[in-house]
Amino acid sequence: MGRKSNINYLIKNLKGYIYIDKGYHKNVSEKIYENIRENDGIIVSLDEEGGVDYADGSTLFNRYSKALFNNAELVFMWGAKQYDIVKTNINNKNKVIISGHPRFELLKKKFHYIYEDEVNSIKKEFHNFVLINTNMGFGNNIKGDSFVKNNYGDRFKNIDRTIAFDKKKLETFCKLAVQISDSLNKQIVIRPHPEEDHSPYLKAFRNYDNINVLYRGSVIPWLIACDYMIHPDCTTAIEYLFIGRKPISFLPRNFDEALVANLPLKGSLIFNNKDKLIDFINSDSINNENNDVFKYKFLEESFSFSKDTINIIVEQISRIAKNVNNKNLYSLKLSNRIHFLLKTIQSVIMPDDKLIKSKVADFSKKRVEKYHKNIISNELHFKNILYKKITNKLFYFFKGKQFWSLE
Repeated sequence: MGRKSNINYLIKNLKGYIYIDKGYHKNVSEKIYENIRENDGIIVSLDEEGGVDYADGSTLFNRYSKALFNNAELVFMWGAKQYDIVKTNINNKNKVIISGHPRFELLKKKFHYIYEDEVNSIKKEFHNFVLINTNMGFGNNIKGDSFVKNNYGDRFKNIDRTIAFDKKKLETFCKLAVQISDSLNKQIVIRPHPEEDHSPYLKAFRNYDNINVLYRGSVIPWLIACDYMIHPDCTTAIEYLFIGRKPISFLPRNFDEALVANLPLKGSLIFNNKDKLIDFINSDSINNENNDVFKYKFLEESFSFSKDTINIIVEQISRIAKNVNNKNLYSLKLSNRIHFLLKTIQSVIMPDDKLIKSKVADFSKKRVEKYHKNIISNELHFKNILYKKITNKLFYFFKGKQFWSLE
């Protein structure tokens, strides 16, 4: 498990493996799939963004393309709703499993022990706070508008309108945060999307001691720790529902429904008036809401809420594992080890650009070690699962004493 550049190197230098793909990207994934097939690998799709989309389903239709289904041995989908949208792209229905995604199953209460220390630390630091999750990565990208157009223009239609709408959302949320600060005796934590530039927020809130702009760690402990969570149309609303809480959506007046993701809004209380939103929080009405997640039909249709997601995925991957000839998977040539050593040195001498640095900031040995210790101490059947750091951003997980050796 590691950053793309390291995984792509392993794809070319190992043989006989199962590659778990986190998302198809047109004109990028095709070359990766070709390298995998040339090295006797098997492709399994577990898309991390496979559920939330615009109303027309265009993003899903592109991510679950014919090219993906033609190359993958197994494709796991979040829900029956997504399957129905992309079914015309599927060449073999037997390879498609409606499973849900582990990122959501890990939000259920039985897994909250994983985040307990972080939740307590966050509450100690911010006490009773309002969490605002933003998703303006198109209109407030850390690399600018030109990067967004060049990088996403062929994947998202209406890209110019989306950029403009994100800028409007940014302005709207800055005003909202200021009014909450002036009206409520609470700390406010602004958590921008990892692709967002923090500087507009820092500038807008430079005179407000109770508004904190930060992107730190997984969003899950922040969702558990906060009093209220406000978002525009962000996937974190679904995560908040899985936790058993009711999210609040705030959007500009008369917004274009074609430019928002509709699923996060289905389970949210929607406001476009700042005064009414603040009055609602002041009345504490949200804590009197009966938020039984089972009443949301769309959670089952789109996220397979009731399914035992992780076990379904494990069983299906285990089923196809017998088709993998991994005779040299655990051996790396000396030249390979030297390559990773040089990559580690390079990462110190030549730091990542701002976007990559933001995305992988919390992917570190310290964090991996923390989660690993927590899990194996609570889940005894994982006690023989160990790990080793290969580079700063590449980790090898293995069972028992097995570890990569030099040839």
